[in-house]
Amino acid sequence: MRPQLLTLACLGLFAQSFAQPRPRPRRADSFFGVHFDLHATEDITDAGATLTPAMLDSFLRRVRPDFVQIDCKGHPGISSYPTRAGHAVKGFSQDPLRLWRDATARQGVGLYLHYSGVWDGKAATARPDWAVVKASGERSREKVSFFSPYLDSLMIPQLRELSAEYDVDGAWIDGECWAVEPDYGEAALAAWHIRSGGQEAPRKRDDRLFPAYLDFTRDLFRRHLARYVDAIHAFDPDFQVTSNWSYSSLMPEPVTTGVDYLSGDVTPQNGVFRSAFEARCLAPQGRPWDLMAWGFSWNGDKMPMSNKSAIQLKQEAAQVMAMGGGIQFYYQQNRDLSLKPWLAQTLTELGDFCRARQPFCHRATAVPQVALLFPTLAYRRAAANPFGGAPGKLPATLYTLLDAQYPVEVLMEHHLAGNLSKYPLIVVPECDTIAEPLLAEMRTYLKEGGRILVIGPEAAKQFTAELGIETSTRTQEKVAFIDAAGRLGSIRSPILEAQFATDVRKLTPFYGGSDYRDALPSAAATVRQVGKGRIAGIYFNAGSSYAQFKTPVIRDLVDETIRQLSPDRKVTVSGSHLVHVTLNRLKDRNYLNLINIAGEHTNTNAIGYDQVPALTDLTVRWKGNPSKVVLQPGGRPLRMQRQGGWTTVHIPRIELHSILEITD
Repeated sequence: MRPQLLTLACLGLFAQSFAQPRPRPRRADSFFGVHFDLHATEDITDAGATLTPAMLDSFLRRVRPDFVQIDCKGHPGISSYPTRAGHAVKGFSQDPLRLWRDATARQGVGLYLHYSGVWDGKAATARPDWAVVKASGERSREKVSFFSPYLDSLMIPQLRELSAEYDVDGAWIDGECWAVEPDYGEAALAAWHIRSGGQEAPRKRDDRLFPAYLDFTRDLFRRHLARYVDAIHAFDPDFQVTSNWSYSSLMPEPVTTGVDYLSGDVTPQNGVFRSAFEARCLAPQGRPWDLMAWGFSWNGDKMPMSNKSAIQLKQEAAQVMAMGGGIQFYYQQNRDLSLKPWLAQTLTELGDFCRARQPFCHRATAVPQVALLFPTLAYRRAAANPFGGAPGKLPATLYTLLDAQYPVEVLMEHHLAGNLSKYPLIVVPECDTIAEPLLAEMRTYLKEGGRILVIGPEAAKQFTAELGIETSTRTQEKVAFIDAAGRLGSIRSPILEAQFATDVRKLTPFYGGSDYRDALPSAAATVRQVGKGRIAGIYFNAGSSYAQFKTPVIRDLVDETIRQLSPDRKVTVSGSHLVHVTLNRLKDRNYLNLINIAGEHTNTNAIGYDQVPALTDLTVRWKGNPSKVVLQPGGRPLRMQRQGGWTTVHIPRIELHSILEITD
């Protein structure tokens, strides 16, 4: 190199090293991120050994994330940076956190920390008096008690240290609501004694007061969450913090603390459908949100760990983006906190896929069409632990509706109250209780012209008068047959055998065998006019049955029953049942997301797949007369045909995720 060029190059490097850091996006403005965690253990002696500034700069320039989350303190309770406030690994070659902070500051990338909260193995074993006491009287070796000094003596001081010493942008607190256990320590029992008026603490699920003890534990967690969120905000108002899975399907309630954003890591098996469900639980909560897709398949000892293909992860990401959320991808760091070199290529491909859709998805809001009720009260009463999440029957009902091409929102009771009239159709899933004020509001909505679909024997009993049920008997679980779209298919479920009022229209009976001669007296589905509205009932657990033994006949029965209700639909899609649909509004335009759900994601033995067949010859009908319909990404205008107040477009091919941009 010529001397002049060498001098210029050296000056350039010198100037770059002292350049002002780029502004970093707030989490509310972030869309695409990467999560690394390690759950470090104490035996690491060479943290940071092969991690270099060049490695981090190269990775960040290539992948271009809005934020990175890295290991800080996992469930073992061991920190992977040289903390003075907690317990660290045995040895450091250099400080990994300092390298990450310097690199992300140079590149204008947010830096967040993976920090395990309630689950801290080191704290629970080093200070047994801090640990939860189980119902058996045994002290936990993993979970800390809400009555211990853990927050004031360890967690809050460590978060303050991370803010003051490293200027991190925030923390993603793991091991929280989903890890909470009922505590039977002396302080917890004393608090329960006061709350219950002297009642003995219940220790078994079938104890009469066990649901009340779970409510007591939930209150303790809410106070725990508010305390550390408020404490770190008081210390550093710019520190952005969330608690993993707070205010999600696991904690279905209004946001009552100062968390800055919502987030959760979708368990790796069948992440396509799981992401569809979890995204719909977070989207209505009124806070910035994202979901994390695991970059690998793993289910403990039940299967080997295996990296997912980019195609798998794109499918999962599409479900999240289609509901307006941000997306992050999770991989583990090496034991010395360095990165796996091959990750940059995979994450660059994923980033390109997501960025191409960001202008048409991020922070979009759903256009009200179908509201699937999340019956919080019913599920809490049946819960085995404080924050166990929705039982499988609710996600399964969602999947049935999505497979029938309906744009669906999952709305918790506090979302739906006061907003029923916005929705052409309300679906009540399998549940035995709905909060009485909401139930009364639903009855008024129905009489004033609303449409309600009730699924399952227990749910039907809450609408006995509206459905026109005069007498009924609930059977034990059994096999029966149903008819839809000219086909018979079997189901296994309890059945509500009912007698109906004369104005109830029976849509189809149950069958005792796989022949139309085997019709039974009881109806599988009915519809009835109530005031200005209509209500339909399906008298078996359609969602649970669809999840357990999937048959298109259940999907088609649900679809045909909804059609009898004649809800006011804005869009229909035909040509394949392997496409999920969301309908959003963003910047005064409508966006119809079409997601290809083909592939082996529902196969629990397929830990990886790298091919998803394309969908072809789809027809989309839109109610209205838009001025333009464009297929995104790519900006391809589509030819429109108009007839009877509907506009029809033809889509020749969808690979994974396409979006119709519809301009009024």
